[in-house]
Parts: sequence; C-alpha cells; structure tokens
Amino acid sequence: MAGNVVNAACQLGVLSVLAHLASAKAVGQYVYGLSISAPIMAIAMLQLRNLLVTDAGGEFAFADYFGARVLSTIVGYVVIAAVVLVLYVWFDLDPITAVIVLLVGVTKCADSLSDVVRGLFQRLERMNYSGTSLMLRGPAALGAMGLTLWLTHHLPVAVAVMALVWFATFVWYDLRHAVKLLRHQAVASLGVRWTPRFHLASLWKLTCLAFPLGVTMSIISLQTNLPRYFIKGYGGEAALGYFGAIAYPMVAATMIATSMGQAASPRLARYFIENVDAYTRLLGKLVVIAIGLGIASIGGVWVLGRWLLTVAFGAEYAQHQGAFMVLAVAISVQLVATCGGYALTAARYFRIQVALVGCSCLITAIASALLIPKFGVLGGALTVLCTTCSTLVLFFSTTWWAVRNRRRLGPERQKQADVAHDAGGSDAGTAEVGVRS
Repeated sequence: MAGNVVNAACQLGVLSVLAHLASAKAVGQYVYGLSISAPIMAIAMLQLRNLLVTDAGGEFAFADYFGARVLSTIVGYVVIAAVVLVLYVWFDLDPITAVIVLLVGVTKCADSLSDVVRGLFQRLERMNYSGTSLMLRGPAALGAMGLTLWLTHHLPVAVAVMALVWFATFVWYDLRHAVKLLRHQAVASLGVRWTPRFHLASLWKLTCLAFPLGVTMSIISLQTNLPRYFIKGYGGEAALGYFGAIAYPMVAATMIATSMGQAASPRLARYFIENVDAYTRLLGKLVVIAIGLGIASIGGVWVLGRWLLTVAFGAEYAQHQGAFMVLAVAISVQLVATCGGYALTAARYFRIQVALVGCSCLITAIASALLIPKFGVLGGALTVLCTTCSTLVLFFSTTWWAVRNRRRLGPERQKQADVAHDAGGSDAGTAEVGVRS
C-alpha cells in the first residue's frame, strides 16, 4: 500500500508540475498520451501478472510469463505508434502531441515489464520488494521530469527523461531482486530462470488463457478514457487538462484498493479452491476497508477539496470543485467495485468479465454522449459516477453467483471444476450446474 500510495502521489505530482510550470494545454497533452496508450497497453499486457499470482498449480514457469510479456509489450508499442500515425495523417493531430503520446507509450512499456516482475514478488508474498520498487520509481521519475521541464521548458524532453528513469529502475532494482528470489525461492514450479523464454507452445497456451482477461482490462481502460475523448472533442486540450487533473487524485485513491487486492489475491485464489467460506470472509474484510476509505475520501473532498485543487494545480482548477465532489463519490464506489474484480480474478472467472465490463463500457459511452456535450467537465464526472455504479452491481452479482455455484459442488465435482477452470479460463463449475457463463 505504501508503494502504491507514493507512486500515485508522484503521478499526481507530475500533473501538478505540468500545471505550475507549463499550462492546462500541456496537462491535456500528457493526459491525452495516457488516454491513447493505456487501453492499448492494457490488452497487450494480458494481465499476465494476475495469472502468475493465481497460478497455484504451477502450470507455467516465471520465464514463460516474462517471455510472453516482452513480446506483448513490443506488439503493444507498435500498435500505439500505428494509432499515432493514423491520428497524425488523417485527423490532424498536433505534432508535439503526437511525440508526447509516443513517449508516454515508452513509459508504459517500462511499466509493463516491471509489472510482471512485481507479480513474481507478489506470488512469493514479498510485497516489500514490490512496494520498494514503486517508492523508488515514482519520486525519481517525478524529480527528473520536474527538473528537466524547469531547465528546458520542453515537455517531450521531460517525458523522455521520465521514461529513462522508469527503465533504469526496472533494470537496477526489479530484475536484480527477481534473480535473487528465483535462485533462493522454494517454489519449484517457478523455475530458476529469470531471462524470458520464448517456447512457442507455452506462449500460445498462455496467451489463449490470458487473452480474455487482457480484453477485460483493455475495455476497463477504454471505459476510463472514454470521457476524456469526449471532453477533448467538445472542449479541447485545455478542458481535458482540467478534467484529467481533478480526476487523478480520486483515481489515485483506488491504488489503496489495488494494494489490498494484490496482497489478498494469492490467498483468495487458494481459499476459493480449498475453503469458500474463508474466501467470502476475506472478501468481506476488503469491502469493509474499502467502504471506510470511500467515506473518508468524500469527507476529505467536502472539507478540503477547493484548497487541495488550488494548492496542487492553481485557482483556475478550483473552479471545478463541484465536479471534484462528484468524482469523490464515484471513486468511493469504485473502491468497493475493485474488490469484486479481484475476487472474480482470484476465482479465475476470466471470460465472463469481458461481458461485464463490456456492458459497463456501453453505459459509459451513452452517459458520455448525453452528459459531456451539455455539462462539460461536470458531465465527465457524472459519467464516471454512472460507470462505477454499474461496475459495482455487475461485479458483485457475478461474484455472488460464482460463490453459490462453488458451494453447490461436492468435493469431487469441485476437482473437475478446477480442471475446467485451468483449461477454459472461466467456466469452472458452471457446466456442473447447467449454467454457462
């Protein structure tokens, strides 16, 4: 949690530095770079980290996961470059913005490689290594980026320096500790090889298993960025800068729920197989903590919201206090919904999540089209609230259904369901009770 909070605060610091040293347009350009690269890299990452963490049966070695992540990251960046080229040639994308999008994509590549190694730390429940990695990367990147922008007043150079710092942290800290753990760990199924392995059969099987979850996370990322596309289309880069800035503190709050979910995922996966009552109890604890954090977030924004926006970004951003308050409510709902997402992933219900987030994404698109042209930045905040409420309902209703199906199976049929999970990704147990996901 400490690592995620520090890293999120530093990402917020990047936007604050841009707001103070550059302009709302520069903030918008950076946020637009994130909006283009994030959905593409989300599907390219295939959420291999979650598969690695929940691979209790040891189906693949770490080298297989690392090899698949290297290849998928390369493919993801090629797609980002192709999208930028299309936007530049056919949609008159500003050249500086195009360069920024490409450089933000490079930072996403560094994060992708670091993510799978931090998955190894998580699998072995060495969360101290994962947290330290984030606490090193975030402040170093923020300091280097801020100093570069102050000296050069050139945003592309500053983003390039940030990308270099992220790659340096990955090589110097993440890989070094991964090698040490693999040489001394007691989980034989992970192997001792730390370099990526490109075994065609393993890569294909792993990709087929991970693809539904990758699509799910890509849709979630697209869903997050849909309001940004509409705001840029109707209000321009400056309006996008305002929305991106006031939205990020609330998005950073979800890092706490992410920390809890990542820490609990190995045990949730084991409990779902061995003791479904323990699974529901642990999920209940996560939900209670998330609700408490959500109430604290709403109260904090109610009391200090305008002051926080003024200090972090400037007085012009504080004019959107109403949208900031709506976002606080929305992200409080998202804190709880995130717990449901981790619960489904730990149960290895992957394919059905595609349908769930697809429905929620459709709701986001409709809300964006109806609210943003009329209300602008406030419409974007209302759209996020519609998104989080729909996600909460869909994820927890499906989690309840998965737990009910698990309890209806006897011990022997549960073993058969586990085999079906490993082979098919999400339908474990549903065939046994005559219900298909």
